[in-house]
Amino acid sequence: MEFTPRELKQIERLRKEQRQWPRTRWIMLGAAIFIYAVYGFLLVLYFHGVFPSENDATALGDMMSRTNILMFALFWPKFLVMFCIATWIIIVVIRDWHGNTNRMLLLKLLDAHQSQSPSPAKIA
Repeated sequence: MEFTPRELKQIERLRKEQRQWPRTRWIMLGAAIFIYAVYGFLLVLYFHGVFPSENDATALGDMMSRTNILMFALFWPKFLVMFCIATWIIIVVIRDWHGNTNRMLLLKLLDAHQSQSPSPAKIA
């Protein structure tokens, strides 16, 4: 079986991804934790502004309800989207902790095929 230059390039990309995965998984895990920390902190700040203590409620008066509705409409979707992204990153990291099985199997099949038949096209 001979591979086109484009296929060889894709195989090299798969090998590179496989080599870099142990480092990438920690970077992705750190990014997800960072997103949780930053947006969790912002969410806490937001709720302290929405639900002030009893002493601050009299000072804010009627303006508080309109501002809170606007702030809720602006920021709540961003919080939800970022929490969903962080959750998705963690799910991908947990699922592929030891490597992507499809990628690993494909590379093993290519290596086995390369060792069985001496072909003029080089894979590695």
